[in-house]
Amino acid sequence: MVDKSILLDNKKFTVGIFDDSDKLLHAVNTLKEKGIKIFDCYTPFPVHHLDHALGYHRTNLTIGAFLCGMLGCLSGFTLAYYMNVVDWPMIIGGKPQDISVFTSFIPVMFELTILFTAFGMVIMFFARSRMIHGIKEDLLSRRQTDDHMVLAIDNDEVQAISNDDILTLLKKEGAIEVNNSKEAFNTSLTSEEELAKLLKKPKAPTKAKTSTKKPKKN
Repeated sequence: MVDKSILLDNKKFTVGIFDDSDKLLHAVNTLKEKGIKIFDCYTPFPVHHLDHALGYHRTNLTIGAFLCGMLGCLSGFTLAYYMNVVDWPMIIGGKPQDISVFTSFIPVMFELTILFTAFGMVIMFFARSRMIHGIKEDLLSRRQTDDHMVLAIDNDEVQAISNDDILTLLKKEGAIEVNNSKEAFNTSLTSEEELAKLLKKPKAPTKAKTSTKKPKKN
């Protein structure tokens, strides 16, 4: 699957923001029934059945996890074989130090299999999500990482209905906000900023200074 996050630059989108996952899922199904091509959906948490509604195939991360596990298993075998057979062979209980003692290497192989798989999946997750220091974030709305869900439609794609009809349909499906401009959503206030403004206390009025000097006598 293509990493669509790298395609956000220099593009215009029709964007609908939803505050309910059920409304978002229903909107996706409705838009697809009308022949509208959806670019992607961005949610702060997994939405069940959304990947099937968008037509996504099964992720290839499982293949990456298997390869990382195989690398860890082979590394564990190589490490144990080199240490116990090649570098420092020890005769214990009259057992020969060769490939016949393979079963004694299983604990090391198992542990390194788990270790390589775990670290590999974490690295692949950060790389796939572009959550690496120094990479510019691509957001259609700042609220997509908070408590709102974003449905994006690429304006460059030829759609079955006009753009105005798409905006009307998004509102009808329960979108709390719709817009054609990516920048309009990036500059919108986040909930934390709005809360900070509401909690900002006005300055207390300063008391007038009273003079302690006695008036001069004429």
